[in-house]
Amino acid sequence: MIELILTSFPLLIRIAYLRIRGKAISVYNIHRAVFVWFLLFLALVFTIEYYHPESYSGIVPFKIVPVVAENGGTVTAIHVTAGQQVKPGDLLFTVDDSSEVAAVAVAQSRVDTAAEQVAVAQAQVMESQASVNLATARLDEVNIQVTNQEQLREENSPAFARDRYLRALDEQKERMAELAQRQAELETATLRAESLAPLELATSLALLQETQVALEKTRIHSSVSGRIEQLTLNVGDRAAQVAINPAMVIVPDRDKTDPAEVVAGFTQVNSSVMHVGMPAEVACESNINNGMSNSVLPARVVRIQKSIAPGQIVPTGKLLQPSDRAGKGEVVVHLRLEHPDQQHLLVNGSRCLVQAYTTRISGSLAGTALGEVIEAWALEKAIIMRMKVWVMLATGAGLGAAG
Repeated sequence: MIELILTSFPLLIRIAYLRIRGKAISVYNIHRAVFVWFLLFLALVFTIEYYHPESYSGIVPFKIVPVVAENGGTVTAIHVTAGQQVKPGDLLFTVDDSSEVAAVAVAQSRVDTAAEQVAVAQAQVMESQASVNLATARLDEVNIQVTNQEQLREENSPAFARDRYLRALDEQKERMAELAQRQAELETATLRAESLAPLELATSLALLQETQVALEKTRIHSSVSGRIEQLTLNVGDRAAQVAINPAMVIVPDRDKTDPAEVVAGFTQVNSSVMHVGMPAEVACESNINNGMSNSVLPARVVRIQKSIAPGQIVPTGKLLQPSDRAGKGEVVVHLRLEHPDQQHLLVNGSRCLVQAYTTRISGSLAGTALGEVIEAWALEKAIIMRMKVWVMLATGAGLGAAG
């Protein structure tokens, strides 16, 4: 409306001229003035819409965490309800664990048996060491007898008995063989006590841990802090293991590192005027109220996506044909509210109207009076945006074919 009034001066001048001349005012007499008026109106509207772009496709995106069971099974218990707030580690639901419990029991028995084998092996080491000590003592005793007989022989003593000396030598060989056997048994027992039995115990413990992990997988816990927004699970159902059919969906809580944003799509022509730091206003349908308080929120552009979505290529097994990409695609712009205390006003998934304002004219219009006028025209765009918000309020309240 304002643009029509401001560009109507050619028509007004033409009408004033005809009245001064006393000529009749007809369509034929003013058609050129009307045509000039129309051209000026188009030029003004084009300029304003170009430098102050708007988007009706704004949304408040949010992330979800689908919950699935790592091991399939029949659901035996559900420990949460839809809408409940959960924290990391909270138990969500459990599935049948009879086979896992049995596996843990078997693994635990193997661990107990392996631990007993370690104790037995240690006892065998002590027993073998005692046998070695006894065989050593017997060999020492025989060695003494052999030494005495050799000494008597060297002294030509009548107490020397050759048959006794030979028996002592034979007994010495037996005792030496016995000692070697006992030492071998000691080495075998030591090897079993220090390596084989502990290794078997470690293997049993690892198997027990593996079965305990499998048992723990039957108890599904939350990995994030958030709110359960969807719960489709019932006791007796078969727990899904694929994320496309989750048992429940958790919407994670936002933190300071991930504040709520408004993502809007602008035409590719607008990319030449869009820039990071550009001021804007957003009006999300979930915030509009009849008091118009906190309905229009100041925001600022924080990121502009450099790629246009329709141009992305994924493996499809067929050649790319550009004409198949019918959609033009948009420049995706991320906006964040200027005031952090208004973050709670953004509802996840809400549809928003976004109005951006150019506050720095570049190119040939930079520093000119026309450039200043274009920048100042943001006020008119802000007024029109609020009129659109009133229309959104009326239609959303049930007037004008809501929905």
